[in-house]
Amino acid sequence: MKGRRIVMPAKRSATLEDFELDETLTPNQILLKTHYSLISPGTEGAGYTGLESGTRFPHGSGYTAIGEVLKVGENVTKCAVGDLAFCYSPHASIVKTEAVLLGFKPPLDIDEKLVPFVRMATVAMTSLRVSSAEFGDTVAVIGLGLVGNSASQLFNLAGMKVISIERVPRRLEIARQCGIQHLINPDEEDALERVLALTNGEKAAVTVEAIGNPRLVETAYQLTGTKGEVILLGSPRGEYVTDATPILNYSHSIGLGAITLRSAHEWVYPTMHSGESKHSLERNSRLVYSLMCEGKFKVEELLTHVIDPEVSAQSAYDGLTDRKDEYLGVIMNWT
Repeated sequence: MKGRRIVMPAKRSATLEDFELDETLTPNQILLKTHYSLISPGTEGAGYTGLESGTRFPHGSGYTAIGEVLKVGENVTKCAVGDLAFCYSPHASIVKTEAVLLGFKPPLDIDEKLVPFVRMATVAMTSLRVSSAEFGDTVAVIGLGLVGNSASQLFNLAGMKVISIERVPRRLEIARQCGIQHLINPDEEDALERVLALTNGEKAAVTVEAIGNPRLVETAYQLTGTKGEVILLGSPRGEYVTDATPILNYSHSIGLGAITLRSAHEWVYPTMHSGESKHSLERNSRLVYSLMCEGKFKVEELLTHVIDPEVSAQSAYDGLTDRKDEYLGVIMNWT
């Protein structure tokens, strides 16, 4: 079967290429005709710009999509031919995959093109899962890309007082539309002073670094109160040369807070739910989808562009890289 897929042949280059797909399935695979896939600005942006250490070109891209099931392996029970399936699959018109997180009998309860945003929210949900924050605590989130916005919404829904920090004005406005009340633009005011004012001098119980900029880890420590937590949600990327001792002392010294540093890498939990672990990416996906259908998790506000990959793939990645005040949630329409 012939298909089309996104390939990055070189730094800052995204093209569409033809490929041939063998339709033979293993027992746990499905064959999916993609309808919509979502660009992950952080992970894919790092691959596009070569920011990710060890990036080698050419490479494919993408990891969240929804489409129509054309064929199923003999062991597949989560979906059937003709169903819609939400999968961890790349930007391609046709794919084979085992990673079926959600199966649906059409029609859906929400606009189909919004379903791939589930993945960004489950990435963000890991920061809530690993945190010891409780109802009424203050959580600061650095960065309001798709993952940072999602984390802000989820902590807010869990009863936390959320303070979100972002330099891009449009992303601050989108967060406001998503129900985030306390917003800081560090280009316009001192973030630490504002956090102190909003917390009666106590700082945040938890600070989430949602960008993946290693330079912001020290900032996250500075915003966090005594015996609080700094959570690395964004994957640290790019070289950062500094004296690490003052940063490490935020965790070691009680005078600087004795602050715990935690990982929120999504893969700390299993992909599929087996009952052996309370949490899984599959369970998180079901929960997020329910929140979207109930209108509690705001997702339409995150969608800024729907593009034809035949026409606009390059412009989409350029926009996410260079025009952050315009581009945030970019869906590829393969229909």
